[in-house]
Amino acid sequence: MPKIEQPQSVWRMRTNVRWNLVGNVVYAIGQCLQLVILARMGGPAAVGEYAFALALTGPVMVFASLCLRFMHASDARGAYVFREYLYLRCATTVAAVFGVMIIAGVTGMSHSSWSVLLPVCGMRAADALSDIYYGVWQGHERMSVIAWAMMLNSVSSIAFMTAAVMLGGGVPGAAVGSALGSCTALLFVRVRTASDSQVQRAVASGSGPVSWRRVLRLSFEAAPLGFILLLSSLQQNVPRFFVQRYAGEAALGLFAAASQLTTAADIVGGALAGAAGPRLARLFAKGEVGSFRNLTSKLAAVGLALGAGGVMLSVLAGRWFLVHLYRPEFASGTRMLVVLSAAAGMVLVTSFLGYALTSARVITVQPVLLTITLTVLVIGCVTLVPRYSGDGAAWALVAASSVYALVSWLALHRFTWKQSESLRLHGTSEAVRMDLSGVEPTRSKVQSVTGNAEANA
Repeated sequence: MPKIEQPQSVWRMRTNVRWNLVGNVVYAIGQCLQLVILARMGGPAAVGEYAFALALTGPVMVFASLCLRFMHASDARGAYVFREYLYLRCATTVAAVFGVMIIAGVTGMSHSSWSVLLPVCGMRAADALSDIYYGVWQGHERMSVIAWAMMLNSVSSIAFMTAAVMLGGGVPGAAVGSALGSCTALLFVRVRTASDSQVQRAVASGSGPVSWRRVLRLSFEAAPLGFILLLSSLQQNVPRFFVQRYAGEAALGLFAAASQLTTAADIVGGALAGAAGPRLARLFAKGEVGSFRNLTSKLAAVGLALGAGGVMLSVLAGRWFLVHLYRPEFASGTRMLVVLSAAAGMVLVTSFLGYALTSARVITVQPVLLTITLTVLVIGCVTLVPRYSGDGAAWALVAASSVYALVSWLALHRFTWKQSESLRLHGTSEAVRMDLSGVEPTRSKVQSVTGNAEANA
């Protein structure tokens, strides 16, 4: 299979970080402005109604993504072609939409909730298809196209949502506007991919009928990552389910609005992680464990620094942001915003560590780590949310994300750094032994040692 040639220069990585940063900044601002529009239109209850639809669709759609974008971008050996990734994404997206509808029907959602849920499903589906095209550009380390698509998504969603609200569409109309924005971004990235000769060659590779057996095999390989993303999404959305259940949509709207303000750290974090992911994969594939470890440590340090800065900013200006961005009744979430900022910092660290684990293809252990984290989160929500509402959910997030950061760091040490160091020492001692004995190892033995090293890596 043809593989994507990967630029190696540090300059390219810095350029990609800048483009990622710009795209994520504009996209995050757009997400925040969408909540601002809803808040000024209907207060915390309107935000809560929209946030609940997002929370219900999020885990299912995220699981259906199977992390195929990162799988494709880090597929340095070209094991699968683009069409196989695309066909699998289309199939899982359709299945996910039907899954969300079944869940909504079983739980007995009201008619008004359905009018918001359906366009949110459309928005999620369009974003999922755009995401698989982003993987092609990310694999080429040309993040500028992804940034432009994200900015177009943000701007057009705001424009359509504003028009819908002005026309009296309410929360359902706003959801339709957001879905139209996502469809606009999908159209852009599809046209842009078809018009670029270099990328089009990678997209068109492997012409002929698609082998559904290979697509099925890809789905089995990616399934652990999908389960990982499902657990990660549940970690983000479980507190919202508890807040909605015990405190109502208004409290959920307040929690969602405060949470949205903590995404500033994710902006920089997403830019760094997206650009560093392919480089981490190449470093580990080449056996450059020291460089892999140093880059991972730097990313984790950046996460901690961004988290600390977010907490300080929330303490100093959190109330001002809540009042002036949304409405005065949102000021009661100031203390919750401070706690959520601390949780966001820890989540950012765990995100970086998760990228490192996936780049090293340490995948099967990640569901175990996330299950531990989710258990801590559920226990925290059961204990704290009925009594402290959104504040309790925020503290549960802090506890769970801290546990996740700790177990992820231990997993990296156990499954990558420690094993690689043992292999290096074993190879050195073997070479010294053979040199002292004056016996040259045979070709078959060298191949055997190399095969064992690759298997452990």
